[in-house]
Amino acid sequence: MNEGDRVGDRRLLRRELRTSRATPAVVVAVVLLGAALGTAAAAIWTTDPSGASLVQDGAVAVRTAWEEPSWRAAAAAVAGIAGIALIVLAIAPGRRRRHGRGGARVELVVDDGLLADAAAQAVARHCALAASQVSATVTARRVRVRIRPISGVPVDRAGAADAARGALERMGFGIRPVVTVDAKGVVA
Repeated sequence: MNEGDRVGDRRLLRRELRTSRATPAVVVAVVLLGAALGTAAAAIWTTDPSGASLVQDGAVAVRTAWEEPSWRAAAAAVAGIAGIALIVLAIAPGRRRRHGRGGARVELVVDDGLLADAAAQAVARHCALAASQVSATVTARRVRVRIRPISGVPVDRAGAADAARGALERMGFGIRPVVTVDAKGVVA
């Protein structure tokens, strides 16, 4: 395998792990285009002294409505919400709920739910608990495992973390597990 194939594989892996940012980019472009066209139309209408009376009447109606505080507040609220939404889209990571790893010959993409299920099942087996008493969630860098033990039965937190780590490492993902044991247990 040459270097070009590896670069292509890395690009493919990245494309599978990240979401497209095309939709937010199109939304921003359309909003900016609309603002530019509106500004150009307003500039043309205000510089033409012999403008039609319909345009002048429309401008007077808009100016009168704009003087009303409720219209200004509504316009400001819409602009503020749109601005916040666009900022969130720009800053938030475009990450899909997947993990990937590359090898010498193959790239592997695994859904986070599969990793969470594997870690939860390994912890439940290690602690001799029902599968419903162990839950796991996967973030970008760690797996959070939550154990609801049987009341009065101690749980080995370090052993549970080792079981989750072992299950994830067998799959080829070195994600760090964080184990939390609930203070209140369930009645057996």
